[in-house]
Amino acid sequence: MKYPMLAHANMAEMKSRHPDWIWNRSDTHVILGVPGSLECFKTPVEPGNSFSPGVGSYGVSTWLSVDGQLYAPEQMPQDALQWRFENGYLPVLTSRWSVGDIHVTSQLFTDGEIELSDIRDYLAVEIKNGGLTPREVSLYLVIRSFGAAGGPIRRIVYEDGRVVINDGPVLFPEQSPTRFGAISYAETKTDIGELLRRGSFPEKTEVKDDSTWASGALEYSVTLSPGAQARYDFGFHVQSNHWMMNWLKPLKQPIHFDALKAAFLAKWERLLPIKLDLPDRRFTEAFQAQLVHLLMFTVSDAPRISPVSYPLWWLRDGAYVVNALNKGGSHAFGKAACKSVAHRDAFGGFGCEGDGPGEVIWILSEHYLLTRDRAFLEEVYPHIKRKAELLMHMRSTATPVKLFNEFCIPQMMLEPHNDLLCTPAKDGLIQGRMDLHFPILWINSFAWLGLTRAAFCARELGLDATAFENGAAAFKEAILAKSAQIFGQNDRDTNCCFWPTGWASKDDAFIQGKFDEFWNKVRCPNGIHTPEPLWTYFEAGQAHNYLLAGHRERAWVSLEMFLTKHTSPGLYTYHEGKDDENSAMLWQRTRGWDDINFVTPHGWTAAEVFLLQRDCLARESGDTLILGTGIPEAWMSHSFSVKAMPTYFGILNYSYDADRRLVEVSIERKPNGGIVADFRTKVEVRIVN
Repeated sequence: MKYPMLAHANMAEMKSRHPDWIWNRSDTHVILGVPGSLECFKTPVEPGNSFSPGVGSYGVSTWLSVDGQLYAPEQMPQDALQWRFENGYLPVLTSRWSVGDIHVTSQLFTDGEIELSDIRDYLAVEIKNGGLTPREVSLYLVIRSFGAAGGPIRRIVYEDGRVVINDGPVLFPEQSPTRFGAISYAETKTDIGELLRRGSFPEKTEVKDDSTWASGALEYSVTLSPGAQARYDFGFHVQSNHWMMNWLKPLKQPIHFDALKAAFLAKWERLLPIKLDLPDRRFTEAFQAQLVHLLMFTVSDAPRISPVSYPLWWLRDGAYVVNALNKGGSHAFGKAACKSVAHRDAFGGFGCEGDGPGEVIWILSEHYLLTRDRAFLEEVYPHIKRKAELLMHMRSTATPVKLFNEFCIPQMMLEPHNDLLCTPAKDGLIQGRMDLHFPILWINSFAWLGLTRAAFCARELGLDATAFENGAAAFKEAILAKSAQIFGQNDRDTNCCFWPTGWASKDDAFIQGKFDEFWNKVRCPNGIHTPEPLWTYFEAGQAHNYLLAGHRERAWVSLEMFLTKHTSPGLYTYHEGKDDENSAMLWQRTRGWDDINFVTPHGWTAAEVFLLQRDCLARESGDTLILGTGIPEAWMSHSFSVKAMPTYFGILNYSYDADRRLVEVSIERKPNGGIVADFRTKVEVRIVN
């Protein structure tokens, strides 16, 4: 029991002893967090808004007693628990569930200052009588050592209007409870849930528990007349019970939940500068929600694929994340993230991989293209040059190329190929390692992209780009020759040739035939869409490639799924894999998320979905700005607009007038290649700068 790294094993033992307890769900979750905050200050939340204020802290649940019967979201089916962000994308989690005519609505958000590690969770719970007769109900705010991501509770007490857990005050109720009670498992061998289910309530208001499985509850009993409602607000100081966090001061009361929420929403609206007014509400919500998830995941100046599961800068996934946030307008974060890894050539959870150098060049050049920050480019160009030269060496090397990579997942630390970037070159191509095998076209697609971008950056600085231009040309020739032999043998081939690398031509009948073959055999056999079951980011990437290959209907088959089906229903989240196969083994140190069937939410998928949606609305091709490539025909009977979208040509605004079939466009710098309308309906484009 005393080894925290065995927390899941300890939970399994307790579950075997007490199978009838109301255990945490562990079926899905989302992560709330202040952008840039450490992993431990993130707030995992399960359906019903059961949550842990900080990873490894404790569990908080909202239960209801009606007519002597106890109801808990942990025991309800997912479809009985409505879950939604404010306005569909702003990170105030609203949960709704009902017990007959009694309706429970809770709102939860995380805010604070990372400089002082002063992070807070705010919760408001409303109960309403929707019936025709008065009802006596009791709301319980339940505190247990297990939950979304719980931890040991050795002491719990209610004093001075707040709840102290272990070493400090953590829970600050706005309204005084009807009563508070706590129970020691060491003394009673039971849990607060069992007492409440029996209609009992503990007499003690303070317990100490060497077993670390103490629990307690705040009770709010009220008689609600027909149509009446009662609301209770709570503040939680994340990790304030840690003995080293002694500079944190208790939360001030009253909490002023509504004022804090209004300021919080206004702040997040500023963090999301792109404004969309589109016919499909889901498209707008998903577009913004991906950016929200990705921003909340960030730790310092590093992206995260999925907090706790992958607590490291994983280059491949992180490259998509950084580019998505840059294209979403988070240029300050994008710049910091780029500069933090410019000096590194390849790294990630699987060690050093062959696509790494090209991916770093990709994010560095994307930031420059979106901001035209010449000082930034001058600073990072030496790193771009070094990586480009490394890529040319990798395609001609006669011996393996290795790079030491200190930070990776535990599984890889004992693998002999941890530092292997590539084996000897063959056919003029890099034999690079990626995802524990050698996907030749994927690796060399990113190498070609890296050299192409390196040449562009050199030209922008007035430097000689000949070597990189010639290297890119040689790569492309070798890629085209090899693709004629092997394209389509690896599912990653359909994830990289049009997007994001762009070496393929949609006029290539062979490539198009292979995309048809993949569609008919893998993605949509017999005309039935078969979603990617494990690597959801690959399907998003495939949809992006189908879009750029000229098959917007196929792209929308997958996009429709991403808009409709979410790992956490209603919150536009997606999953990766099966079980916990590539994780950092940190969830196992918590009392929560113990039935791990996948990793979620997943940042690569979030980034891919956003980048696909973005290119549906507007995209760049060389010196040309293209509008409407992925906009469906059904939208064209409605007016819509896109405002403040970053592009390679500055900020883009455009609006479509359905009555006049007119697109009015303003752009900071007119593209040399012009503006192309790629809508399904013929439209007039008018520049209004």
